[in-house]
Formats: sequence, structure tokens, C-alpha cells
Amino acid sequence: MSEPIIHYFFVQSPWSFFGFRRVVDIAKKHGVQIIHKPCRAADVWEHGGGVPLAKRPKPRQEYRLVELKRWSDYLGIPVNLHPTHFPVDETLAARTIIAVQDDGKDVSALTETLMGDIWLRERDVSLPATVREALISSGLSTEYLEHADLPEIAKIYDENCQSARDRNIFGVPTYFIGNEMFWGQDRLDFVERTLQQNA
Repeated sequence: MSEPIIHYFFVQSPWSFFGFRRVVDIAKKHGVQIIHKPCRAADVWEHGGGVPLAKRPKPRQEYRLVELKRWSDYLGIPVNLHPTHFPVDETLAARTIIAVQDDGKDVSALTETLMGDIWLRERDVSLPATVREALISSGLSTEYLEHADLPEIAKIYDENCQSARDRNIFGVPTYFIGNEMFWGQDRLDFVERTLQQNA
């Protein structure tokens, strides 16, 4: 079996949202494991030289909206360009995803639901009620919401962030196959080509 896809992302990143279902489908198509590593934007940006959206120059902010609309149309993935709950504290959502994955469960449906809550449904993923409903709709136990506060889960979240720094990630989504890095949902064709070459 080929090496797994390691997937670094922010729950609230629209680019991670655009890439999520596609990278999951690519992993399934090629029979490889995908390991999701939600991490904190602040950690990635501090190490890689990025800045929060509100601190970026106006031309970059405006062009970001053009690109979001362009990619939304191209991929056929609807997105709200101005979601009410963005930016948002995604700590609870990210740790809940980690808790589910740490228990050996598939986090695809949960992650996609939480991302959609931000970018489609105007929901606040910092609220326990929102995360609880995402768990239920994904067929998962609501006990994972409590597990999200466990020290061992917080430690994994911190380790994901440190791993992102150690691997010199500067934005998301970022995918790794072995030591080869692919930054951006628009690099998924290269991810798939590499899997084909390694098969």
C-alpha cells in the first residue's frame, strides 16, 4: 500500500473546505489511508509568515473573494462569501475531530459537516450545541464532545501544530505523501499523480 496522505487543515478555512471531500475521495480511489491533522491558524501563520485575513492589504482581501467565487463556481461547491461566524474559535470543533479520529473512527462526515456549518449554514462551530448536532448528524456519539476537553486530546492538537511548524507549512490545506508537500486544494491533481506513480 502507498504511503498515507497526511492532511493539515483549519476547520474554518474555505480552501480546506473546497479540498476536503476531494482529497477524501482521492484517498479512497487509490486505497490509501488519510490522516487528518487539524491545526491552529495562528501557529501556522506565525511560523510561515502569514497574517490573519483582517490584517492583509485590501487588494489581497478583495482578490480572495474573487478567487473564492471562481473556485466555488468551478468546483460546483457553494460557499457563502461573507459567513456570519468567521473568523471563529475552532478549538472545540478541531479537538472533537481529533477525539473521534483518535478512537479509530472515520471523521470525514463530521469534518465536512462542521466546515459546511461555517460556509453554508451560518452556524457557530465554537458552540457545543453546534458540534453536538454535527456529531449526531454524522452518526457519532455525543460523548466525543466531552472527550474534546481531555488533556490527551489537547496534547494531540498541540502536536499537530508543532508538526505543521516542523514541516514548514505556511498555509492550508497542505497535503503530504511521504516527505513531499503539496500546498493548496488546487494541487490535488499532483497529489493524485504522485499516488499513481507510487502504486
